[in-house]
Amino acid sequence: RTDHELMAGVCRQLPIASVNMRKSNAITHAFLNSAHNINLILIQEPWYNAIGTARRDNARQGVDVLGGAASPAWEILDPGPTNGGRPKVMAYARKHSHDSNAPKFSVVPRLDIANHRCLQVLDIVFGNEQWRVINFYHDVRDNTSLAALLALDIDATTPTLVIGDFNTHSPSWSPADVSRSNWAGRL
Repeated sequence: RTDHELMAGVCRQLPIASVNMRKSNAITHAFLNSAHNINLILIQEPWYNAIGTARRDNARQGVDVLGGAASPAWEILDPGPTNGGRPKVMAYARKHSHDSNAPKFSVVPRLDIANHRCLQVLDIVFGNEQWRVINFYHDVRDNTSLAALLALDIDATTPTLVIGDFNTHSPSWSPADVSRSNWAGRL
């Protein structure tokens, strides 16, 4: 089987959604509670804010603990340390499927491959197969985001899905009246 056929077969068995949440907590919660037929959710511009307070001797009122919207049915896959910036991507893996025939899978965040707030690399272990998902958000105000994606050394032997919000227009996929993004050729 070709990599394309393998990815198509796995995606049919392990449904994936990709959505830009525009930093909305309410919409994220609504989606997490209604996405019954999805096993992996890739989010761009996730809600990421204070979820608690940590006590510290040098901070009388404590220090905010930041995180994403939580739901009991989903495991949050944070992109890792972002050097003080809020992550622009985040993923959620279903803990238990409603479908008893749904395949078992595990998700391994690959911080050793990419550690950028706009880029998340996940290895999906599915039966005896392994494939990779790259969750990406092109922050047009951060010129390092696209450079980080293009700098990845994508292994040709590992089936890989690159998905996200590219904030890019091109005559190849945009309506004719939308002007071309100057970085579209690089993608």
